[in-house]
Amino acid sequence: MPNPFKIIGNLACFVLVLAVFGCNHTTKKPDKKVVKKTKKGKPKEYKEIKYTEPQLTAFFDSVGKLPVQPLMSKVAFYADSVFKNFMKPMSRQLSATDFDLLKQAIKAKRINAHMAKQVFGEFTADSNCNMNGLFDSVKRGYVYLKIYPFIRNKNRYDEFAVGVADGWHCPGAMIYYFRGSKIIAKQEFSRDATEPEYFTNTDGENIVYTTYEFSRGSGVGWYNYFFYKYDGDKLIPVLNELGNGNVQGSWIGRVIWLDATVERTNPLTLKMVYYNQFVKEDRTSWGPMVINDSTLVSYKWDEKSRKLIGQYEKSKISKSQILSYYLNDNDFLFIKSFHEPLKKALNDKENRPLILRYLTNVKAYQDTAGR
Repeated sequence: MPNPFKIIGNLACFVLVLAVFGCNHTTKKPDKKVVKKTKKGKPKEYKEIKYTEPQLTAFFDSVGKLPVQPLMSKVAFYADSVFKNFMKPMSRQLSATDFDLLKQAIKAKRINAHMAKQVFGEFTADSNCNMNGLFDSVKRGYVYLKIYPFIRNKNRYDEFAVGVADGWHCPGAMIYYFRGSKIIAKQEFSRDATEPEYFTNTDGENIVYTTYEFSRGSGVGWYNYFFYKYDGDKLIPVLNELGNGNVQGSWIGRVIWLDATVERTNPLTLKMVYYNQFVKEDRTSWGPMVINDSTLVSYKWDEKSRKLIGQYEKSKISKSQILSYYLNDNDFLFIKSFHEPLKKALNDKENRPLILRYLTNVKAYQDTAGR
């Protein structure tokens, strides 16, 4: 079936083109990247294809026999790429004077551009954007500053992070991670990410984590947990796991929901609540739950790989099933990962026509656009 985010992206581009070329009264020059000429081509058309029930069940069984790892790798690639590049390494040793300046700025909860450049070596935020709350603002000429201490030995300046500018309002806001007086990493801080939290790993080192939002809209959501571990003067990526994946609309052919919350940190354990339904013919209501469950997934530190490894074999959900809740082209992975409950649901009188309609969409997309 067509990838919904490609469709949404195309619609967004169309609206943008109308906005740029359809309004003669605007005085703003269009961005060069927007008006860059592209080859014209016919829009891709998806024709409705009729299949017999034996054809659809044969297709369903063939997908169920596919090797799962290539499907998982394809679905996971984009989010893993963002995860590995989201935390950017740094190596900036502050002088005693600059470190004292930073401590003073932290206590005052504000910093000006000149001091920020002196301490961090850069200042990327908009200096006119200084909000730190709906009705609050810091002193004119300054931006908001906040510390996130990761306390292991009662020294808040041992391992900590500092947020420069208000990430909810200010473009260019950053979070810098410290080990003592040395900056070891940084990340962009915006609406796409939450403030960092931490816990102490079984080896005694701190692990910090945040959430990164890939998609948000009416009835649509996708964010992941990103975990990074202190390793000497570095922060290394150790776990990327789904936090929420949901589509509550008819255009995907199925209604999906998985929500994960941190249940505890010793060991790290996520509670996952998840379900799947299929869309009825009227496209405004859903059929019975095909999958509806919850489970706990714990993660064990593996010294050899330097990763947190999910103990999925002790849970009711597998890694491939979790990945099937990502909001990208994942229908083959979904069919493969949940093949048994789907096969059972095909014998249900109410669910059978809904699943067959869904399989029609998936097969038609495969046949017209290729795998």
